[in-house]
Amino acid sequence: MARRYSDRKALSPVISTLLMISATITMFVILFAGFVPSITLTQSQANIWYSKQGDAARERIAIEMVVFKTPQYIDVYVRNVQDIEVQITGIFIIENPDSGTPIVHAIYQTFIPPPLPATVNAKTGGVGVPAPVVMFEVQYPWVPSTNYGIKVVTARGSDAVYRALAP
Repeated sequence: MARRYSDRKALSPVISTLLMISATITMFVILFAGFVPSITLTQSQANIWYSKQGDAARERIAIEMVVFKTPQYIDVYVRNVQDIEVQITGIFIIENPDSGTPIVHAIYQTFIPPPLPATVNAKTGGVGVPAPVVMFEVQYPWVPSTNYGIKVVTARGSDAVYRALAP
């Protein structure tokens, strides 16, 4: 008995289904190989960000004292009170901080060493040994009997604020 052409049609859907499955798997493998490096890179960048945030939570600075010298200079004494190094990136002088419209001046350069950005070392020594104090001399034309706010900002986003009345 001779085979009919219509008996061979069942083979075509099986082969086409196998070809579609293999094409889908091939596309998935190509896309997966392309996306995995970008996913792991994003996760590693997120871990760096979270570790910096942990360091930011651990750092703390204090403005120990502010000295108004000649009508052009203000000395700002900053102490690191935690066990992690801190990098000071900016000092802000805020004139009349309690008024409705305070005047803010950003200082990005100090005039005697250390220049900004400056590192304030971590607390050293045992219990009862204070951390070193770093003095920043800021050139700013201050006015006698005026309230000033001095804000010191770190690279990780921490800050310390000190309010003083000029003599």
